[in-house]
Amino acid sequence: MMKKWLDFLLEILAFLFFVLALWLVYNEIQKIGWAQLLSLISQTPFYILLLALFFTLCDYMAFSGYDFLALKYIGKKLPKAKVIEAAMASFSVTNTTGHAYIAGGSLRYMLYSKQGLSEINVLKMIAFESVTYLLGMACVFDLALILSSFFHQSHNNLYIHWFYTGAILVSILVFLYWIYFIYPKRKISFRKIQIKAPSARMTLEQMIIGSLDIIASSLVFYTLLSYHIDVNIIHVLTIFILAQLIGISTQVPGGLGVFEGAFLYLFVHTPEEKGGILAALITFRILYYFVPLFLTGLFFLGSQTRNFIKRKK
Repeated sequence: MMKKWLDFLLEILAFLFFVLALWLVYNEIQKIGWAQLLSLISQTPFYILLLALFFTLCDYMAFSGYDFLALKYIGKKLPKAKVIEAAMASFSVTNTTGHAYIAGGSLRYMLYSKQGLSEINVLKMIAFESVTYLLGMACVFDLALILSSFFHQSHNNLYIHWFYTGAILVSILVFLYWIYFIYPKRKISFRKIQIKAPSARMTLEQMIIGSLDIIASSLVFYTLLSYHIDVNIIHVLTIFILAQLIGISTQVPGGLGVFEGAFLYLFVHTPEEKGGILAALITFRILYYFVPLFLTGLFFLGSQTRNFIKRKK
């Protein structure tokens, strides 16, 4: 009974975060006007969009690294083409819905069960990949905080102090993870699933793959944002990760509205830059989330159509 009430409370909080974030974004759009915002979006050069799509493709290819490493962890080997197909399709759904176990997990099981993987193996893969993502985010965030404190000249002393504090805390958390889980080879519990801690080498591989994912996705956004305003890439990376974390923690599908609202709130900008930031945020949402999801839908529609035709024959 307590768990049901807790789940209900979390759903209510997620909904409130969603409404608050949408209100914040809507209020900011109203200040600059819809016409001006649409004009800024439409003015984005085609080569900028192509570059952003290129980094999006790089990131979605990096997603297959999650699956290859997870399969290596559970001791399974599948055809490379099938792994890339399953990873890109499931991540496109997971990114947009925000529910890795329900949406992405179901899709992964549907695709991997045809390759002989059991449900428990798929669940272990998802748990392993969730840890991989968090490790990568911690590494990149830590590095960004350190570099930002050195190179971003506009920070005041208090701001730099908080950046150093954040970097130290993240470093301590990663260090404790290594000491507590990796070297004693403990079991990691993740949503009622227990998996053995990976080796030190595999943990390093997790950090690398997770970091590549975070860097590639941030480059998509930075490419779009840097066209509209003059901005420091390290500072963008720091705020981008914080906004992503806030979006993920609320469990709002794809962090819709929450990521945008958090970035607007955390990123220091002038009133003149607000329109460009909103244009970059909306374009990022379309290119990084909706385009891959649309292509995945077309892929499965074509796949189901081919299967239907084969059955008819």
